[in-house]
Amino acid sequence: MKKRNKIIIRLVSTLAVMLCVTGVTHIQAKNVYAKKTITMTTKSIPSEIKKYSNYNKYTKYTVAFNYYMKQLEKAGGGKFIIKKGTYEMSNSVYIPSNVQVVLKNGVVLKNIYQTGGAGYPPSNNVFSLCPPSKSKIKGSCKKVSGAKNISITGKGNATIDNNFVEGGGTIVISHNKNVKVSGITFKNQNGGHFLEITGVENVVIENCTFKGSKASTRAKNYMKEAINLDTPDPETHGLNAVWVAQDRTDNKNITITNNVFDGVTRGVGTHKYSQKNGENVYHENVVITNNTFKNIFDNGVFILNWKNATIENNTFNKIGLKSKKAYSSGAHAISGGGIEGIHVKNNTFSNVKRNPIYFCVQQNVGSASSYSKVKTNITKEQTEEMLTNTVSNCGYDMNVIFKGYDILYFRGNSERTRENAVAINLKKQEISWGIEK
Repeated sequence: MKKRNKIIIRLVSTLAVMLCVTGVTHIQAKNVYAKKTITMTTKSIPSEIKKYSNYNKYTKYTVAFNYYMKQLEKAGGGKFIIKKGTYEMSNSVYIPSNVQVVLKNGVVLKNIYQTGGAGYPPSNNVFSLCPPSKSKIKGSCKKVSGAKNISITGKGNATIDNNFVEGGGTIVISHNKNVKVSGITFKNQNGGHFLEITGVENVVIENCTFKGSKASTRAKNYMKEAINLDTPDPETHGLNAVWVAQDRTDNKNITITNNVFDGVTRGVGTHKYSQKNGENVYHENVVITNNTFKNIFDNGVFILNWKNATIENNTFNKIGLKSKKAYSSGAHAISGGGIEGIHVKNNTFSNVKRNPIYFCVQQNVGSASSYSKVKTNITKEQTEEMLTNTVSNCGYDMNVIFKGYDILYFRGNSERTRENAVAINLKKQEISWGIEK
């Protein structure tokens, strides 16, 4: 009997090794999307939803999408395939866990912000990553306990058009874990964010294009990033959706790679930072690589309270040239403060209005201005690493004291003083630790 048990144990062990070697474990992970498949076309409106009180010509696609999402939530996940065509979206579609949304070639999701008196107001967003069953429950999603394992993928030419809806966005990613958005063109920004990433873990944004912000709104909405990294914080009013718990959850492990940002107000960034019990809340491990930033009105990347970030192998061209804002952190390719370690290397900067890279002390303006100022902490090794960046036809700081430096940041208390200044001339490959009178 003992000999037989040993043989069984050996067989089980051998099978376990074979499963790992052959990759069967990976197949199992991918099958979280395979529980149910639903295909949507512009004509495939379920007959039963036509009886709903909130169904009309403006809301039909939103109501249909949400009808199917409830089915996917009940099934434990699956695939939602959207076929070619233009879909006018009146309200947010709530996506549950383990769902893969596929936008086929020729799909256009257009935000119309119009419900035609369907009994509920329109919303600014096209997708919200929240289980439908929790979407109306206040604070139902906390930390990273909301919807998980979600992908939204464009195939060929797939577009989400915000249609210049004022304050509008396209996708809200909040309190989620394991999210991927890829292959989609986002266009027509008007004061909102294309992607709102708030209190999440493990998010990848790749092979997307973000283009076109409305010039007439830039005077009041110049801080609106195409991709916003935020915290759900009652002081900053960062994201006020009903289901979002205002628990100041930070973002962890955000990768933004191989995207194009063209003609937007800001590319990627944070415009309000959070603190909890007097301590900074940091977004950790933000990686921005191999992206193109061009024709940006204000900053390509704007940092507030990021820890261990990497900005590498990106191209920045025509940044801040049309901006008339006088504040010192504006019109740089990479700017901000509240930095706890950062790697900025092998980027190419051309035609930037001011210093390509600039960091100094920062403080929230307006809401959450009671939070303490945030400083910049960059090591000597990380500073020397910045010498790998290249520049051409770029400007300098507004103050002639700091003129002639491509990279400028302020250590210590991070205030703008000669003593605090760390200034780099990339062409000369020189670093000045403080500037003499």
